[in-house]
Amino acid sequence: MNAMHKLAALLRSALPATFWLGLALTTLVGLLPGSSLPQALLFWDKAQHGIAYSLLALCGGLAFPRALAKPCLALVLHGALLELLQSLFCRGRYGDAYDILADSLGVFIGLLLYKLIAFCLLLGRPKA
Repeated sequence: MNAMHKLAALLRSALPATFWLGLALTTLVGLLPGSSLPQALLFWDKAQHGIAYSLLALCGGLAFPRALAKPCLALVLHGALLELLQSLFCRGRYGDAYDILADSLGVFIGLLLYKLIAFCLLLGRPKA
């Protein structure tokens, strides 16, 4: 196995852990009190949601390509649950239906990015 194949195998094996770590970090940041949020994260709220969930969906697709619908559906439900938990338990935070919409749109964009990457990789394979 050449070095490029070894690197690809290593990256592929790290994807599930990367997905779960990203989900844990998203959950942690989502449940922090509003006053505890790092200043670097204080740009447009809907963009934060869209970017985070796009990256999570892309990583979930790459990590679990045979069960693609499950991580995407789980991410949409995760976003909704996080908004509910914010409204119930987090000081200085509140649930927002538009955040759920931004999360869902982010998941859709991440799924499209995954499909685009998968399509490009299939085009680049030599024909047998």
